[in-house]
Amino acid sequence: MGRVHLPYLRLIAVTLALWSSGARVEGHTLPISYLFVVTDMDYVHVELSFNPFELAGFSEIDTNRNGRLDPAEVRSQGDKLTRLLLEHLTVTVDGNRMTAETAGISPEADSHHAVLRAHYRVKAHGRSVSLESSLQKVTSSSHLTQVNFLSGGERQLAQLDSQSGKVTFKPVGSKPETGKSAGKTQSTESEKP
Repeated sequence: MGRVHLPYLRLIAVTLALWSSGARVEGHTLPISYLFVVTDMDYVHVELSFNPFELAGFSEIDTNRNGRLDPAEVRSQGDKLTRLLLEHLTVTVDGNRMTAETAGISPEADSHHAVLRAHYRVKAHGRSVSLESSLQKVTSSSHLTQVNFLSGGERQLAQLDSQSGKVTFKPVGSKPETGKSAGKTQSTESEKP
């Protein structure tokens, strides 16, 4: 049997001590949200997965101080949070600003994340869809949003942050506009504010 080095023994000891103490170790605290956008024949569907504790004023919403957005807190503050997030997330189709037909927030049962879902009634298939995020105004200046856009069976990717807060997804097969490409396909454009 090989010789075990002292640093490895220390690491094992600390790991066992944390495990046996019942100490709660939280997941990441990175300022990242994940935005999924899907178009179909009649709607643009938006789903934003985010860490609620990043929001300015979350301490007033987190009444039981557990760092999560619980069902009771969603019932009491969900409409307010939904409006706040939608004010900082703009969807346009062919340059026309859209208003969500329905929207709401729900906590993820198995993590500290929450999910905003919004549905915009618009025939966006084959049209340009733009997203603009100013979530940094209600989170932190280092917040970024990773975007997955699905339309016509094609996926396009982008990242929104304080330096590039707007992205335009062109219909697959169209020529991209001039500008910095942010996605992994030629039809994705990122614009600086």
